[in-house]
Amino acid sequence: MSNIVYTNHGLNMQRTQKIKRNTSRNSLVEKATLLRQQSVRRGKLKSLIPKYKRKTKSKPKPAQTTRLTPRIPKIRVPKWLHFGFPKKLKLDEYKLVLAVTGVLVLGLLTWGALQLDGSSSQAEEFQLDLPANSGTISGEMLAFASPESESRGSGDITLGDRPIINSVSTNPYVVQRGDTLSEIAAENNLDVGTLISFNKINDVRRLIAGSEITIPDIDGVPYTVQRGDSLEKISARYEVSLENLLDANDLQTAQIQPGQKLFIPGAAISEYEYKKAMGTLFIYPTAGRLTSGFGYRADPFTGVRRMHYGVDLANRTGTVVKATMAGRVVAVGNQARGYGNYVVIKHNHGYQSLYGHLSTIEVSQNQYIPQGARVGLMGNSGRSTGSHLHFSLYKNNVPVNPLGGYLYK
Repeated sequence: MSNIVYTNHGLNMQRTQKIKRNTSRNSLVEKATLLRQQSVRRGKLKSLIPKYKRKTKSKPKPAQTTRLTPRIPKIRVPKWLHFGFPKKLKLDEYKLVLAVTGVLVLGLLTWGALQLDGSSSQAEEFQLDLPANSGTISGEMLAFASPESESRGSGDITLGDRPIINSVSTNPYVVQRGDTLSEIAAENNLDVGTLISFNKINDVRRLIAGSEITIPDIDGVPYTVQRGDSLEKISARYEVSLENLLDANDLQTAQIQPGQKLFIPGAAISEYEYKKAMGTLFIYPTAGRLTSGFGYRADPFTGVRRMHYGVDLANRTGTVVKATMAGRVVAVGNQARGYGNYVVIKHNHGYQSLYGHLSTIEVSQNQYIPQGARVGLMGNSGRSTGSHLHFSLYKNNVPVNPLGGYLYK
């Protein structure tokens, strides 16, 4: 009986131990399963607990052949060539890069060789053929510095654009019958103003056959140096360069003296002097204040708006009145209810001038008077409100405005 109990006890002990082992094993499997689930949820695919595997005989692995990649030396690229060059290249790509680089280097070397060859050939072309005699070598070398040699040295010597003006020279000329000043000027390639100023001609119509005039070889005007003048001032006044002024007068220095005669090349006389000499200038007939102009105005006696065919110049009685232009007196008279004492002078080119309200008349009918000659004295005769001169100018018997470009002071 006791043995049976013992035996049962022993079996129970073994069974109990076996159950404990199974229980511990199951608990380990459950923990492992739980950990695998947790690792899968967290994204970890690697198990934390090693799995129990059945041991199997390992088969011998076949021998693997290793492919050796050739070691390529590293190439240091300068920083200025860093343009995104890939860090890792395959073998074929390295071959392509090396081939392109080789082609570029070969092209650069070829181009450099051609340049050297061209420069050497050019140097051979410009070699000097020096003579055997050493005495003439210096002459040949100096010839390359001479401006007379063509295609030598660094180029031809060019001068400035300033025209070279020689000192003025003159020739006398005797006026022939039928000559005009304009024709004489055209034959000598000169301006009429040059002959007028050089010969001090006041009226070209008074040029007489047989008289002698001076003809310069270039255009310009003579000038007499005044006190306070300098070549710089004269040059600026006539807009002529100082060099041309010195050359035309053959001056070595800029020193000039009052009264010295100069010739100003390229200068021209004024419009006043030109019109005066040509007989187309009208000078002011008297000195005075303009009190009434040309055009419509209120009549000083009636107040009615009427046309005033002239200008009124007021001044004291007895002020001298002069001829505005040379001409012949064609009318002398008196209008008690008009111009009072008046004079009419006929000029060239169809012009006539009238002088009214004079106190005294100093010319006579058919008398020829030059420009600026006395005609009479200012007064208050006729229909007048005070001492003044009424001056009218007519062109082909039609009144024109004397201040419209005719009168010059």
